[in-house]
Amino acid sequence: MEINELISLIPRWQILLAAGIFGALWGSFANVVIVRWPMELSVVRPGSHCLSCKTPIHWYDNIPVLSFFILRGKCRHCGARFSFRYAAVELMLGLLSVGVAQVTLPQSGDFLFGLAAYFVWFAFVWALVTVAMIDLVHYLIPDVIVLPGIVVGILANTFILRLGLLEPVIAAGAAFAVIRLLFIDGYRLITGRPGMGAGDAKLLAMFGAFLGYEGVLFALFAGALQGAFVGAVMVVVRRRDGELNEPIFEEELEETEDDDNVVPDSRFRKARVPFGPFLALGALEYIFVGEYLLRAYSLALGHFMYNVQNLF
Repeated sequence: MEINELISLIPRWQILLAAGIFGALWGSFANVVIVRWPMELSVVRPGSHCLSCKTPIHWYDNIPVLSFFILRGKCRHCGARFSFRYAAVELMLGLLSVGVAQVTLPQSGDFLFGLAAYFVWFAFVWALVTVAMIDLVHYLIPDVIVLPGIVVGILANTFILRLGLLEPVIAAGAAFAVIRLLFIDGYRLITGRPGMGAGDAKLLAMFGAFLGYEGVLFALFAGALQGAFVGAVMVVVRRRDGELNEPIFEEELEETEDDDNVVPDSRFRKARVPFGPFLALGALEYIFVGEYLLRAYSLALGHFMYNVQNLF
């Protein structure tokens, strides 16, 4: 019996359940990276442990999502509270893994090829979530994830995915160059401060390597639109609370922010909105609903133009 025939005998829900468990397990590792990498700690050793009492966490207390609720978000030994982010990241990657499996694993046809595509796209999704969470908390986009991601995206499109070699290479290079020249160096030349971080340019280069021209433009536009909306909401909220509204960039805050000898600066009370999470959200939207949204946009634009022409 061939592998495709054997796989066809397995109920679809069991395959998706396995994908969800697989994703949640990698969500647990993502939490390790999110916590340890900014602290320059090994993500391999020591094993999972409570950061408060240093007690190792046993396997039965380290079950993705479930253990958080069983332990009520606390360490079994010292009672220190764990952030809800741990469970949220595990659940998010579990659900995203199911979504990736749904669109990549065929119900018939070449299952092994679909499985290879699943691993490629899940690796990309894992990187997006991990980078977004690190940027959200620490205002950093780690090169250790993004730069290898560019290489993986180009190789994956060359041998597994549909774009081939040329488009991912050009899209990655163009995305980095345009963002770097216009929104970092060019914006700094005009205003004296960067409009985006260097990490954002590298992140968009990774998008280009995986998604090509269309995907990187979609992610940039969607990310900017959603980021602007959230930023506007923050401005309204801070104005209501009597705080300053002008957004600042992470590069403007020096590493002495926690120094007791630093003279208080009103800049520290201004809104800070990292762009990486919104870019990652835009890329996720492109993967799962991008084709539908672009088709709807094209139809709406065509209908609008047709009505405009009829007016004249």
